[in-house]
Amino acid sequence: MRFLIFNLVVVGALFYLFTGGQLPIPEDANGVLHKVSVAAKNTVAAGRKATASVVEKVLPEPLAPIQAAPIEVLTQAAVPPIPVAQKLAAPKAPAIKQTNARTTNPNLIPPAIDDRAVRQRQAEVLATGPVASVKGQTAFMSPSQRRRELHALSEEMELLFASSRMN
Repeated sequence: MRFLIFNLVVVGALFYLFTGGQLPIPEDANGVLHKVSVAAKNTVAAGRKATASVVEKVLPEPLAPIQAAPIEVLTQAAVPPIPVAQKLAAPKAPAIKQTNARTTNPNLIPPAIDDRAVRQRQAEVLATGPVASVKGQTAFMSPSQRRRELHALSEEMELLFASSRMN
């Protein structure tokens, strides 16, 4: 029975798709809608007959209809609306405690610009003034030496790739 109902639903869905969601004119007694509805009624009737014959074979005496107790639905009165409270005031901003932290905390006091240590560190960072040489500092390549070494390395890698392809 479920299979028949499923097929009926599929036929209805296909009919809906092919008609574009628009039902034909109801006065058309020989139209597609009439034919589909007659076929659906015949299918449901045949399914009911088949189900009834199977039930008669399985259960020789008919079942008594089930008497269900009436369902009671509890209803409650509508909840009264919450009364509007007094107009809420905007929250007060917290009081800001005025402290002079820059003068009380020595770590927050910036050094004077005219300080000799500040000028020396600025000269070291910006490399504008005399910089004390660090002992044991390694000597780096000059840009031209670095360019020559990179060029030689790239040529060596190209030759290595070419030789690996020839073998």
